[in-house]
Amino acid sequence: MTASRDDPAPVPASMRITPPVNDYQAPTPKDLQLLKEHFGLTAYEMARLFAVQPEQWRKHTGGQSPREISVTRAFFMAAFQVLSEEEIERVVAYMASFGALWNQDAEPPPRPEPRYRQRNEAS
Repeated sequence: MTASRDDPAPVPASMRITPPVNDYQAPTPKDLQLLKEHFGLTAYEMARLFAVQPEQWRKHTGGQSPREISVTRAFFMAAFQVLSEEEIERVVAYMASFGALWNQDAEPPPRPEPRYRQRNEAS
């Protein structure tokens, strides 16, 4: 679905302000691993689930100081899991009403090439 600036979108009577995000605890790398196993997804698919670039996903799940998943990324992922297609279309239409156009039908980013070649068992 692609919304345009010309599509009528419901405009709220009053604007709600986002609550402060000073009391947010990000999921740990272990939490993310459990979620990945629960859904049975690959690392590439988890990156798409949280709307991060595939090559960035590993920075959220390992290393000495992994990056936190921001509250906006966590909210984005959760919203896609609990909202209906119609509700998501309403959100995208409202985004278009203030100039934020999102083509949800665009092709996803390509899978990154493996960093290392697989060893050939014959060699």
